[in-house]
Amino acid sequence: MGTCLIIAAAWIGGAAAEGPRLGLDPLVGEVGRWTVAIRVDREPERPGIPEILRRARASLPQEVVDYYTRPVGPVTGILLDAEGNVLTSFYNVAGKVKSIEVILPTGEVRPARLVAADEADDLALVRTAEPLRDVEVPPVKWADPSRLRQGRIVIAVGRSPDPTRPTATFGIVSSIGPNGGRAFQTDAKLDYGNVGGPIADLDGAVLGVACFVGHTHSVWGINSGIGFGTTAATVRSVLPRLLRGETVEAPQFAFLGVGPSSQAPPGNAGARIGEISKDSPAERGGLRVDDVVLSIGGEKVEDFVELRRLINRHLPGEEVVLKVRRGNRELELKIRLERRRG
Repeated sequence: MGTCLIIAAAWIGGAAAEGPRLGLDPLVGEVGRWTVAIRVDREPERPGIPEILRRARASLPQEVVDYYTRPVGPVTGILLDAEGNVLTSFYNVAGKVKSIEVILPTGEVRPARLVAADEADDLALVRTAEPLRDVEVPPVKWADPSRLRQGRIVIAVGRSPDPTRPTATFGIVSSIGPNGGRAFQTDAKLDYGNVGGPIADLDGAVLGVACFVGHTHSVWGINSGIGFGTTAATVRSVLPRLLRGETVEAPQFAFLGVGPSSQAPPGNAGARIGEISKDSPAERGGLRVDDVVLSIGGEKVEDFVELRRLINRHLPGEEVVLKVRRGNRELELKIRLERRRG
């Protein structure tokens, strides 16, 4: 059974109590209600063409030049409220911007401006010049953080190339934890048109904002099939500051200084330590190779990914208590975290 048929079966089966659904269009329509297009007029950017090709640019085929040039066309955002606040990817409004327009699903065009940005999380807030008093704006259905799980089926909705018609791509949450646990990876196809739009689950709850598409590399034409979303939890934590017009500085992540072991812990519970960095908080705090971390700050550690996620929830300088199994005994270690190195 193909991926689309599997997804369709899951969607129809999950909605059996509500009556049969003949396709995925209700889901796309639901998420598309708060998905809008954004048109950005910017100063021409210098293409990221390698120097050896730049010298021969006059003789290069146009498709080669296009491969290294930021695509032209509308991008996507999430309409938050009737005040005209639109959340999008920072990439969409980066550079020397001359004007910004928000295009509503009806095709109406509203002039807008950049209010604030969180470059580290690839988020930006755009606001229309006038409130949307005559537009019905449904509240965004943000997902509870517990819904973000590896393997969960997701849909990425965009508004490009035609702002009046939503696009949809499907996939799963491939992994959780990029960008210090503030983002997740998905194999749903993300591109320059749907970046900045919502990534939702099959209940229409928004798990995150499509982000980090292409602009972290000089070759804008590459699409490796790997995309990322800034988590809903991250969005909701920084959104109040963006609404106030504050620029959000990059977060300071904590550092413990351990690496995973190739051997699973007894009973597959906890995080077995396989490596300890020299002169790190872990070394100074008494952690040893082959120790199994069972909890941190009273929160259970299921595996090394969970250990990393919990460390990222703390700030540099904080003291944490690790419950550790060492051989046949359990002990508690107090360790003061540091700022992440590098």
